[in-house]
Amino acid sequence: MNGRTLRWMMSFAHRAGSRNGGGGRLTIVRHHRVYGDDERPLSRLGVRESVFRAQLALLGRQGLVPVTVQEGLARLDAGTPGHWVAMSFDDGYADNVHRALPALRAAGARASFYLAAGLIEERRAPWWDALAHVLETTTQRSLTGAFAGRAWDLPLDGPAARARAMAALTPMLRAAPDEQSARLASLAARLEVREPAPCALARWDEARALVAAGMEVGAHTLGHPLLSRLDPESQRREIQGSAELIRERLGVHCAGFAYPGGDYDSASVAACRSTGFAYAVTTRAGDVHGESPRFELPRRGLSEGACLGPGGRFSERLARAELDGAFDRLRRSVAGEVAS
Repeated sequence: MNGRTLRWMMSFAHRAGSRNGGGGRLTIVRHHRVYGDDERPLSRLGVRESVFRAQLALLGRQGLVPVTVQEGLARLDAGTPGHWVAMSFDDGYADNVHRALPALRAAGARASFYLAAGLIEERRAPWWDALAHVLETTTQRSLTGAFAGRAWDLPLDGPAARARAMAALTPMLRAAPDEQSARLASLAARLEVREPAPCALARWDEARALVAAGMEVGAHTLGHPLLSRLDPESQRREIQGSAELIRERLGVHCAGFAYPGGDYDSASVAACRSTGFAYAVTTRAGDVHGESPRFELPRRGLSEGACLGPGGRFSERLARAELDGAFDRLRRSVAGEVAS
């Protein structure tokens, strides 16, 4: 039995709202992209537009119309009892502007958008999009031989095989920036792909629509490195530089920061504090309470796998269970087994 089926079965026993307790509670939802319903990307880093709208509709019916992270934290700081949901998006893709923003406005909702400012400025595709581009456009039918310190024999004959290759190669690119670039270049040369990946991130003029609509805009470094792989001064440049570039291009002061890939260390936290951010969000699952450390805030993913039943239809019961943290213990247990 796979994890998705197990969560589906467990959702029948979950009592919605059972974790509310007393005091204030903020659930921060983590998203990246909102795809058109007919898009079939090699690696899906987000949800279809119809699924996203179904999520917003569910939250509205539950009296949990999303707010920004900054708004949710202000309610916690004020000691206001209740449960709130904040919506957040990492990276700054153009579909956030063209699909997520209209859906949010139609639902009367708000969200926080954390921009990889340097990638937007340079019009450079994030590394995972560059990897997908190489695998999608190569005419080679396999990847064989040594790469990134190990031997490979990966078929590339069809979408399913290329998706499996994407999953296998992704961990090899979670490296320091120079090593990551070298590995991508080596892979592209080996698979005879010469054209650079197109950049699907929003342009600055598109990102201004988020500000004009009253959304929160935060920072997400310049080039989206794994921060713990950098020395403290390089981390400071990535973190502070992103806030400065966003202020220069959009005229806004960023209160919030998102750690790329959820990767950070004590130097990352120190750099966020010294830059003047009020908070930072991680990718760890959990809820935020009044006493939660402001520079290590948890967020909950709400991918399609987290809210679609076995038949592929949106499941309100499963989505509510995910938002309530019904599967946190299960995921920690699985992570512990993998780690051991």
